[in-house]
Amino acid sequence: MFGFSPKRIEAHVLSLAKYSPELLPTCIDSKQFDCDHCAIGDRNSCVLIFNEDFLSLLRWKVSHLSNLTEEDHADELLMNLVEVFESQGSALHLDKVLSLMKKQNSNLNISVTHLRKMLKDNAEFFNETDPNVFVLKLNHTDSIEK
Repeated sequence: MFGFSPKRIEAHVLSLAKYSPELLPTCIDSKQFDCDHCAIGDRNSCVLIFNEDFLSLLRWKVSHLSNLTEEDHADELLMNLVEVFESQGSALHLDKVLSLMKKQNSNLNISVTHLRKMLKDNAEFFNETDPNVFVLKLNHTDSIEK
C-alpha cells in the first residue's frame, strides 16, 4: 500500500495511534510481526522489518504521542492567546484573558494558574505590567506564523 516511503508510513502509523490505536500493526505494540493483514506491507517488502532503526523510532513516537500532541496543543494555545490580546489591543487581567479564551473555544480546559504560567513562560510575547495583568509585546507578533 505504501511502497517504501517512510514519511507516508510514519504519518499513517501516527494517525492510527492517535485516532484508531486498535488498527496499529502488531509490530508497533510488540516485538512480533504479524504481516498477514498489515496495510504497510508483507514480510518480504515491509520497511519496518528491514529498517529496525525506523521501527524503533516509530515505536518511540507512538509511545510518546500524548507528549507530542501536548506540545502541539501548547503552540495552538499560544496562538490563541496572541489573537485574544491582538483583538483587545490593551493590557488584560488574567480573568479577562481566560474569559475571552473560553469564548473563543468553549471546550477549553485551562486554569488561571496554567494560563499565568503560560504567559510568564512566553516572556518574549507577553509582559506582566501589574500583578496578573499582561500585555502583548507588539514588536514580536510579526514573527508569529498564523
